[in-house]
Amino acid sequence: MLKPRLGDTLVVLGAGAVGLSAVMAAALTPATRIIAVDRVAERLTLAKELGATHTVDAGEVDPGEAVALLTDGHGADGVVETTGSVAVLRQGADALAARGTLVVVGAPPFGTEVALDVNGLIPGKRIVGLTLGDSETQTFIPALVQLVKEGRLPLHRLIGHYPFADIEQAVRDMKAGKTIKPVLTF
Repeated sequence: MLKPRLGDTLVVLGAGAVGLSAVMAAALTPATRIIAVDRVAERLTLAKELGATHTVDAGEVDPGEAVALLTDGHGADGVVETTGSVAVLRQGADALAARGTLVVVGAPPFGTEVALDVNGLIPGKRIVGLTLGDSETQTFIPALVQLVKEGRLPLHRLIGHYPFADIEQAVRDMKAGKTIKPVLTF
């Protein structure tokens, strides 16, 4: 879907498990700018540690304006939308550069529609959906395992382990951004 080149700007909308995985993947590409957008400060801090070159707190500033500022008005070459919010998806479409691509990963409820500025799409902007990484698993999974073994894909940074009895604490920590992916143990 996205094939970042040197000098490209990638924006990841949402810094949950999927968004932070997208940040880690982007850090393995030649992209020059990787911008993570979220409303939770702890998640943005982790995004920086995992490879984001810039972060945007969507609760403080408009993401589109921030992307425009960071790209000197050019916009993003690629945007990955992971939140499932159509309002955020629309912001992603608006933040694209000419010939940029928005990859929709977040899934709102079935039947959800989004309004787009059609004239804004005319400069060659593309919007595509993506499921399960759109990859051939026989070679992709072993490659991911190798990246984890080499420490280049630090998935362990996303996981927090909790005894099942602490399920409420796991939920609180996830909402606060202290844990991205809580794993309950029995």
